[in-house]
Amino acid sequence: MKYVLATLVAWFLAVLDVSALPYLKILGVTPDLVLILAACWAVLRPQDEAMIAVPIFGLVHDLTNGDPLGTSVLAFAPLVVIAAMARIRAVETQFIPAIIVVAAGTLTWGVVRMTVLALTGQEVQWLDAAIRVIIPLAIVNTLSCRSSICP
Repeated sequence: MKYVLATLVAWFLAVLDVSALPYLKILGVTPDLVLILAACWAVLRPQDEAMIAVPIFGLVHDLTNGDPLGTSVLAFAPLVVIAAMARIRAVETQFIPAIIVVAAGTLTWGVVRMTVLALTGQEVQWLDAAIRVIIPLAIVNTLSCRSSICP
């Protein structure tokens, strides 16, 4: 039941990402709430749950934006590994690992997304995408993590 509820929440956030959030620009980008949810789920929940939920979140993400189907599933996969590495350090709070996973996950998502787009024959301006989209999105997602979904 928790996966059904999580899928519905991810679907709501994905629809919000493509309908209302494009009007909210911070550093020229909008926060990606589904990516933040996936990263926080990977940090806060057990790893076996994250291995099921994060691909579902990636699929929901792909169904609402214009990327090829499966791109976000591939791009969200490192979130589980990054979250596992962030858990190695024993800290009292989950906030610091969540921030690390959101930032690193956004950077890996951007690189994987651009790679998939390049492999499908679309022209990708790597430097421009990194400077204008991926790095600002990592900053905005990291700042949005505390105020939106993460603890």
